[in-house]
Amino acid sequence: MSPPDAVLWYLRVESDQSSGVSVLTVAGRVSHRTAPDLETALESATAAPAGGVVLDLSGLDYISSAGLRAVGAAASRMKARGRGLVVCGLRDAVGVAFDLAGLRSTVAVEESRARAVEKAEWLDTSPHDV
Repeated sequence: MSPPDAVLWYLRVESDQSSGVSVLTVAGRVSHRTAPDLETALESATAAPAGGVVLDLSGLDYISSAGLRAVGAAASRMKARGRGLVVCGLRDAVGVAFDLAGLRSTVAVEESRARAVEKAEWLDTSPHDV
């Protein structure tokens, strides 16, 4: 067993554009220590005047309650602005965390990044709910 200080809880967030949609690709773990980094990236992406946001979590293997709150808050901001936030690539453990937090009922979730980009574009131009 590794000593506690040998465990690396890193978070990497990369930003890209696809079809006018901001795509944040997240890898590592979102803990109470790294959640502020995710929150900052989400605030930056959702502050843009137009366009949807995709949060690709396919490289994420853990998300804390602080990370879940950051995602929920970003989704609320986007919905209030009439824009779409779509999450994709939920691995099993992260999907369970989304389920337990009730986020699947408030945040659009797609399996693939391509479908998430399509949905974010649609939500950004549609008056309909998720």
